[in-house]
Amino acid sequence: MGILYDLVKEAQNDSEYETKVIRTFEPKIKKSLYLTRVDYRDDLEQELKMKLVRYVRDYSLENVPGLFDLKEQ
Repeated sequence: MGILYDLVKEAQNDSEYETKVIRTFEPKIKKSLYLTRVDYRDDLEQELKMKLVRYVRDYSLENVPGLFDLKEQ
């Protein structure tokens, strides 16, 4: 499947892959931090990374809707 799908699948079983997911999103996180004040960037970066790890752990790969499921909605 996709690289992100595989990383999420592995990260749910092994915490080493969580760091790979974070590294995958790190350029986007850094770029987004430029939209905030310098005083808040470090704290916000930590919060975003924690949220990312939490979403990866809680994300259910079995309940991903297929193309026909989306079409019916």
